[in-house]
Amino acid sequence: MAGYEEEVVKFAVFSRVMLILWQMVSNNLIPDHDAGVFNPPVRHPVGIGDQFMDVLFGGFSHWDSAHFLYIADNGYTIQKHFAFFPLFPTTVKTVSETVLFPLRFFMNGHSALLVTAVAVNVLFFVAAAFVLFRLSIMTLHDRQLALRTALLFCINPAGIFMSAAYSESLFAFVSFYGMLAMERKQYLPATLLFALSSTTRSNGIVNCGFVVFFTAKELMSKLRLPLTEFSLQDVLFIVLKLISTVCYISAILAPFVAFQYHAYHLYCGDFKREKALVLWHPLFPTDNEEYLPPGSTTIPPWCNWTVPSAYSYIQDSFWDVGFLRYYQLKQIPNFILAAPMIALCGFAVYSYCRVNWSLCRTLGLGAERKEDDEKPRTGFNSPQVFVYIAHLSFLLLFGVTNMHIQVVTRFLASSSPVIYWFAAHLTRDDPQHSKTNPAASENTVYPTNPVLQQIHNWKSARRTTQAVLGYFLFYNVVGVALHSNFFNWT
Repeated sequence: MAGYEEEVVKFAVFSRVMLILWQMVSNNLIPDHDAGVFNPPVRHPVGIGDQFMDVLFGGFSHWDSAHFLYIADNGYTIQKHFAFFPLFPTTVKTVSETVLFPLRFFMNGHSALLVTAVAVNVLFFVAAAFVLFRLSIMTLHDRQLALRTALLFCINPAGIFMSAAYSESLFAFVSFYGMLAMERKQYLPATLLFALSSTTRSNGIVNCGFVVFFTAKELMSKLRLPLTEFSLQDVLFIVLKLISTVCYISAILAPFVAFQYHAYHLYCGDFKREKALVLWHPLFPTDNEEYLPPGSTTIPPWCNWTVPSAYSYIQDSFWDVGFLRYYQLKQIPNFILAAPMIALCGFAVYSYCRVNWSLCRTLGLGAERKEDDEKPRTGFNSPQVFVYIAHLSFLLLFGVTNMHIQVVTRFLASSSPVIYWFAAHLTRDDPQHSKTNPAASENTVYPTNPVLQQIHNWKSARRTTQAVLGYFLFYNVVGVALHSNFFNWT
């Protein structure tokens, strides 16, 4: 067990070091593309230290990273930024000013925040891989498969977003940790972690489903008792369980609601803040609603909604996010870009439901039928995987119908452990293949890392293994090169 955990941590660190080095090379060799996206000028003096940090980590400050770094530096002074949730930029700002404050002596505030964001994401990524390993052991009941799962996470297709100044690594960590706490029946810690996830990304509120499912399983065990065996204690248990579940769900939803209320207070109330106006006017166009600052005399339309939501308005008006809106001929390249992740997730859901149909049709709450001599299923087809399949199915359906389709890759890669469980299931060599291809089972070069061993023995690996590993590795290499130079990626 300790050896497996050590291997996971070592490979997670190794994968981040290699990705950072490749980002540095590609960012400095390939000219930046003019994408015409948010990229505000740095308002701090630029010195030698800043130039050096730009050479090392400049590729991690592009696309949404520019938004997160701006928020960490200046706060929420732009209406469009209320689409980005506060936990990640707040964490970066806090760590930069407390733990890594000596950086300020060698570089400006923007560079210090960028270095901090990369360092924080490396730590969260390693922690997420470790927690995923622990979660996989509890769910799959197979240590070898759990090890392979965590190792595959380390080279997942959304690798660039796990190291750049994005919130994906933080979200994966708190979400996986919350799932692990639920498996341990630790409802309060799980709720706190899921609340942190909804403070990081909007889809964190979907984690309410885990609380509902695990509570329903406990209640079903009581409701299956004959009426004659019911006691006052059982009734009291059910009532208290329902009350606590409502409280847990409210706690998970609270950060999302509070963030919307904060936006309402800034834009729809009598709030005025001179700092916001001072920062805003020199940098951004005064006639663009996206850059509307708090305290402006202009009242945004969403203030008059029955349920005011800055997040929904921004997604709808500024990014054209909505049901089937992205289904246009010009978006075919982006659909192709997202196709491997959609196919992998779709096949995972289908494969699980086909083997566990009796469980799926009862929403995972019915007693699983099995023969007397049949052992409980382990691995990817374990009954415990059902709730994660349901979670992935919802996210997948929402992603392909309501989001910018290319974002689905990182959206799902940071949210669902099923992707890595199924990839581990597909790439695990079967005994028959090992007999016919002895080289595939040799494990002398990387005895503790089956994924590296399969990459080393690439030619002797099964085609399914080559397809999955090839997809993971290709998206890592190409994704880093394109994203770090302002080319559109996932």
